[in-house]
Amino acid sequence: MKWSMKKTILPILTFVIAIVSGQYEVPDATVEVYSPRGLKVSIPDEEGVKLFAFHGKINEEMNGREGGTFSRDILKPKDGKWTFYDPTAKLNIGDKLYYWTYVDFFDGERKLGYPKDDQFHEVKEFQVKPGECKQSQTTQNGKSDKICSGKLIFEEHFKTFNPALWSPEVKFADAPDYEFVIYGNYSETMKFTNDKLGIKPTLAEDVYGRDIVFSSLDLGASCTDKSSPCYRKAQGQFIVPPVISSQINTKDKFSFKYGKIEVRAKLPKGNWIYPEIFLNPATEEYGADYLSGQIRVAFATGNMPTKLQGGVIFSENEKGRSYGIKTKKNHKRTVHNYGVTWTPDKITFTLDNEAYGEVIPPNDGFAGITGILPNKYKEIWEEGSKIAPFDQEMYFTIGVGVGGHNFPDSDNTKPWKNSNATQARDFYQNLTTWYETWTPQSTLEVDHIKVWAL
Repeated sequence: MKWSMKKTILPILTFVIAIVSGQYEVPDATVEVYSPRGLKVSIPDEEGVKLFAFHGKINEEMNGREGGTFSRDILKPKDGKWTFYDPTAKLNIGDKLYYWTYVDFFDGERKLGYPKDDQFHEVKEFQVKPGECKQSQTTQNGKSDKICSGKLIFEEHFKTFNPALWSPEVKFADAPDYEFVIYGNYSETMKFTNDKLGIKPTLAEDVYGRDIVFSSLDLGASCTDKSSPCYRKAQGQFIVPPVISSQINTKDKFSFKYGKIEVRAKLPKGNWIYPEIFLNPATEEYGADYLSGQIRVAFATGNMPTKLQGGVIFSENEKGRSYGIKTKKNHKRTVHNYGVTWTPDKITFTLDNEAYGEVIPPNDGFAGITGILPNKYKEIWEEGSKIAPFDQEMYFTIGVGVGGHNFPDSDNTKPWKNSNATQARDFYQNLTTWYETWTPQSTLEVDHIKVWAL
């Protein structure tokens, strides 16, 4: 039943009493808009809630607590929610819903009314109605099984290590980034605490003993990298990597093509440290070492924590590493939701649900861009779709790297040059400078990872 303007006067007085004397706070509403018609607005049920009211308008701000175009009292919850639903409501992408909500709440002694004013929702996408299934463009684990649009196809909350989803890398870092790291399943570098994954690099000598960098190390049968030697010996200008860290991935366990990704995480701080929150190609259809592409969900060097980057890598050369990278300045090193929407037409990067960059292929595809990869590989990309090489399934890699080629030689503060064979030794000799910047804040913390089908 709609409320007239006159009928809102008495409830407003009740609201004032509730605001002054009550402790209940009306929760934020969940707004769902369906195509071609349908609007649902809901709040979770909890003990004490006796009534939920919704009042709203489309593309017109509310005049105080007026009844609005939509105006209804919900007298009982259903399926754990208090829900307003209008199956005839017609909203389009870009429309703005202005609304206020109201709750009658009984605290055990008395029932008071609580409003939540001046709420707003912009329609950016449509949801699939319960019971309906719109065929998604997303694929999963190489199968052509039907996936419904909007379906949550991957969810990880890191309560503990899940070997059904993840595998730890045990290897010496090598091409294409040549980071100065030994990756392993070390308790010193990887922990699961408070429902979070934490990865923090440290010195190799903490595990393998003093002067390990000038000795030798065999990773043995546990080594996971079959393309590179699992044995290193210090000799001449070469040393054993001076840092240990951890890296896990979903290779051969979960991969997908196209979707909406959310990673809730806090990025690490400390000189020459960087987070590895990547999507890597499951089959390397177009070649190895970035020729099949890499999607970086969130990247920020520990030296510059206020500069967030997300984007795609095409090749090892400078343009291939920089062309598809988007930057968000004034990034605060706190917990954020880092997002990627990966479609056949473009890849969009978000911070806390706000877009800060898009990577869009030209009409002739990425293969038509001069300088991002050697000419001999262009024909391979041209065999794929316009967004090739990002038209193949990819898997998650989560870890922390240190040094190497993710820092260009144009950075004059580096104690090494990527072009020098002595780069790891030069980095290690500067240990007293960079290691003092490594603190508990040098930990990558990941709360959760979620993927929805397009």
